[in-house]
Amino acid sequence: MLTRFVRIQLAIFAIVGIIGIIAMVLFYIQLPTLLGIGRMTVTLELPATGGLYRFSNVTYRGVQVGKVTAVALTANGAKATLSLGSSPKIPANLQADVLSVSAVGEQYVDLRPRTDSAPYLRDGSVIAMRDTTIPQAVGPMLDQVNALIKSLPKNKIGQLLDETFQAFNGAGYDLGSLSDSTSRISADANDVVDRTRALIEDTGPLLDSQAKTTDSVRTWARSLAGISDVVATDDSRLRTVLQNGPGAADEASRLFEQIKPTLPVLLANLTTIGQIGVTYHPSLEQLLVLLPPAVAIEQTAGPFNHPEGWSKGDFSFTVDDPPICTVGFLPQNMWRSPSDTSDIDTPDGLYCKLPQDSPISVRGARNYPCMGHPGKRAPTVEICNSDKPFMPLAMRQHVLGPSPIDPNLLSQGIPLDDRVTADQRIFGPLEGTPLPPGAVPRGTPPGPRGASPPPGTLGAAAPPAPSSANMSTQANDFPSIAPLDVAPPPAVHRSPAPPRPPAVINGGPSQAHPSSFGTKASQTAPSIAVTPYDPRSGRYVAPDGKLYQQSDLATGSAPKQWQDLFPT
Repeated sequence: MLTRFVRIQLAIFAIVGIIGIIAMVLFYIQLPTLLGIGRMTVTLELPATGGLYRFSNVTYRGVQVGKVTAVALTANGAKATLSLGSSPKIPANLQADVLSVSAVGEQYVDLRPRTDSAPYLRDGSVIAMRDTTIPQAVGPMLDQVNALIKSLPKNKIGQLLDETFQAFNGAGYDLGSLSDSTSRISADANDVVDRTRALIEDTGPLLDSQAKTTDSVRTWARSLAGISDVVATDDSRLRTVLQNGPGAADEASRLFEQIKPTLPVLLANLTTIGQIGVTYHPSLEQLLVLLPPAVAIEQTAGPFNHPEGWSKGDFSFTVDDPPICTVGFLPQNMWRSPSDTSDIDTPDGLYCKLPQDSPISVRGARNYPCMGHPGKRAPTVEICNSDKPFMPLAMRQHVLGPSPIDPNLLSQGIPLDDRVTADQRIFGPLEGTPLPPGAVPRGTPPGPRGASPPPGTLGAAAPPAPSSANMSTQANDFPSIAPLDVAPPPAVHRSPAPPRPPAVINGGPSQAHPSSFGTKASQTAPSIAVTPYDPRSGRYVAPDGKLYQQSDLATGSAPKQWQDLFPT
């Protein structure tokens, strides 16, 4: 039978034991961390373990926030599973470093955020290998130092220490300055640690290549010795260069200071030229291929390659075949005299604006190939990059009359052709040169013979007054070209003249006539008739056999300048 005192002791012992077990489970074994209660799991990718082990601490800004619950190997390195508390929130943009607490090798993970803003780490997050670092292994470094010491002869180690003492004796201040400068360089190198690491890693292949080219290095050393001998021989000249060098360096510095505002702009513009070179790479390649044979051809035709001392070549001279293009350029009233050789600014966008299938100026700007769009041709880069094809300004080139209106010239302040009538708004049509007066359009069905065109139509002429005696007299001078359905007007009787070829005017050649010439009017005749025309008086015989006179002829006056030759 237990006494009351013993029962109290047992109860106190049980309570203390339970509290100890709970404390051991919560704080030492860290059962909530193992079970993930109120925790989040984050995976840390590492190139190697770096000495990290299970139950290593995880700190955030120096404060412990979790534990390492597992460390495992992967195909590319290792990974560690971190169990972190839900508070505080840790930014996902961070640097995870595996560090050592002491020289014994106790490792821990330090989370260093790059920003304080979201996103934050959550359950299942992964810290990539590029954002992690591990400590440098000390063992391999000690092994290399040991191998270096063993490579030195034992009898030379004392001499090495003596020479080292003499080298650094009394250089305490210099060594301190060197140490401070090294610390500053190291601090700056920490900002570009990735580049520094890549530089160190890339140095290995370079050193290996130097080891494999030992003979070449020795040859280079001998050549360097020869250069040193030359420098020793020309010591006075070298001293002169060193004396004048600072002045030249100052001049170069001032030059760079002067071009400092514009040099970045120039270099930035050169990138655009580089893009143009990339776009026109096939053309430049073809130019470089064709340029040497072209130069060789020119040299072959030169006088030095012929015994008589004359250049050899063939020349051909063509004039207006095909005609020059005038559509899309300045109007004729703005053409300068050939004797005017002064330099003037011309508007932008001057090129032949006829259709691309026109035989005129086939090698003009409108047929430039678009290098960025194979199969497309356009005069400008804007049209090449657009989804629209090149649109010509006119379908045909005008023979006479004002040029078609070019919106490009109007937008730059170039006035219209002075031959354009502003009141009637008459300008060159986009369809090209119109048909001459009285010409039958292609495809018009033939009409009845002897039918006069209705009044007011294009090509209709006003008949002269019937009382004109001279008209009747001169009417008999014209032969009857077409069969007359109506009797001619009364005329003075003259002796019959022998038949002569039709339409001989001013001693010129006989005019062509249809195959029905001389047949009766009742027979079927073609829809084409030919009649002589007197340009001085304006008289002609119509197909109906009547004599007409053109009454709206211009007064005869010789042109004073070349622009008067064109109709207005």
